[in-house]
Amino acid sequence: MATVKQVEKALVAVEELCGKCPVCTPDCPIAIAKRALSGLKYDLEAYEQYQQELDSEMN
Repeated sequence: MATVKQVEKALVAVEELCGKCPVCTPDCPIAIAKRALSGLKYDLEAYEQYQQELDSEMN
């Protein structure tokens, strides 16, 4: 399973590929990758938070 750190590294790599076009379109593969990775990062962080809450309730 991907970790938040791995996704952050991937986001940095995708950002380095970005050409900083004057107008970024939703169809741009870099924009699509950034959105997907950002969503994955958010989901992983939420999952980790949920797991921590469960662990603290169990103890």
